[in-house]
Amino acid sequence: MKKLILFDLDGTLLDTLEDLAEAVNHALALRGLPLHSLEEYRSMVGHGVRNLVKQALEASLPPHSGLDPESDALIDDALADFKEYYQAHIDVHTHPYPGMPELLADLQARGVQLAVASNKFQEGTEYLVQKLFPEISFVAILGNRPGWPLKPDPGIVQEVLRCSGVAPADALMVGDSPTDMRTAANGGIEALAVTWGYRTAEELAGNHLVTSVPALRIELLGFYVSQPMSTAPSAFETPLQQLVYEKFTSANIPFTRVDTDPGITMEDCAHISARIGVDIVKTIFLCNRQQTDFYLYVTSHDKPFVTREFCGALGIPRVSFASAEKLWELTGVRVGATTILSGVWPACAGVHLVMDASIAAFDWFACTDGTPTCFVKLRTRDLLEKYLAGREIVQI
Repeated sequence: MKKLILFDLDGTLLDTLEDLAEAVNHALALRGLPLHSLEEYRSMVGHGVRNLVKQALEASLPPHSGLDPESDALIDDALADFKEYYQAHIDVHTHPYPGMPELLADLQARGVQLAVASNKFQEGTEYLVQKLFPEISFVAILGNRPGWPLKPDPGIVQEVLRCSGVAPADALMVGDSPTDMRTAANGGIEALAVTWGYRTAEELAGNHLVTSVPALRIELLGFYVSQPMSTAPSAFETPLQQLVYEKFTSANIPFTRVDTDPGITMEDCAHISARIGVDIVKTIFLCNRQQTDFYLYVTSHDKPFVTREFCGALGIPRVSFASAEKLWELTGVRVGATTILSGVWPACAGVHLVMDASIAAFDWFACTDGTPTCFVKLRTRDLLEKYLAGREIVQI
C-alpha cells in the first residue's frame, strides 16, 4: 500500500463540469457569443481556467469577427467575468463522485496521507475540498497559484512530497487526464488513470486504467473480505437481510458469513470464495415476455447462461432478464445482490425457484445474503430442507 496518494480534483474527486460550463457560458453570453454544450466543455477542462476560457472563446468567435482569441486583453476580460460568476455559483451542481468520500475516509483510517493536486485556481480548490470532504485531513491542498507552473510541471508533486516527507516510490497520483499522467511521470511517481472523469479511455490509453470508484478502492486498499463469522450483522441494510438471519435462527440453521467490499466481478467472488471455503453461486432473475412468470435461477459462478437450454429444460417459452424494478419488488434486493435466500420474502411466493442439479448435490452452498457486501455459507441440505421448506425447487 502506498503511503501518499495525490488526487486530481475536477473529474477525479469531484464532478465539477456543469458549474464550470455554466460559468464560461455566462462569460460568452455577455459578449453575444455562441454557447457550448456540457460535452464540448468535457474536452476543454483540466488545464486551468484561463486555458478553459481561451478554448471556449476560440470555439465561439466567428470567422472574420475582428476579435483575436489569442488577445490577452480579451481573455483576461472574459476570465474576470467567468471568475465572478463561478465563485458565486461554484457548488450549485458540483458533488463528489459516489463512493469517493467513503474511500478517502478509509484510506485516512489506514494511515495513508492524502493530498489534492489540481490546476483549478487555489481559492476554488480549497473551498470545494474543505466543504465537500470536511472529515478528511489532507497533507496539502494545492491548486493554481500565482508564480507556480501548472501541471504537468512536476513542481506540485515535489511540493507535496516535501510536505508529507514521503519518498517518490511510496507515492501515487490518481487523475482523469493525460496531463495528470504526465505530471506523475515528471515527478517520478506512479499513477492511476480513472475513466469516469473528463477524458475517454481511448485518450488515456497506455496508462493503468480504473473504471469505477469500487475498482479504485480495490486498487488502493485491496479487496476487503473479513474473517468468517457465525453471528448476524449488528445492523441490517435491508428488510430482506434481516429476514434472512431471523429465518436462520428460527430454523436452527448454522451459517458462516463474511463482510466484503461490493462483490461485483468474478475476481471479487474468487476472493470471497477463497475466504469462505466454497464457490459463490450465481443467481439470475428472469421473466417471460409478458412479465407474468418470474424465475430465480441458481447456477455455477462460471457457467454461461444459455436461454435456449434453460427454457428447454423447463419446457417454457423464451425468457429474458427481468428489470431492476421487478427484482426489488419481488425479491427485496437490488441489482448485484440477487439470491435464492429471497425465497422467504413474501412477494417472492409466486416466483419459480430453479437450481442446477450439480449445485443441489454439493454439500455446501454460498451466496449473498441479499446485499452486495455480505456473503453466507450454509449446508445445502439446510437451505433446501429447512430454509426453503415448503417451496418447490426445480432442479435441472
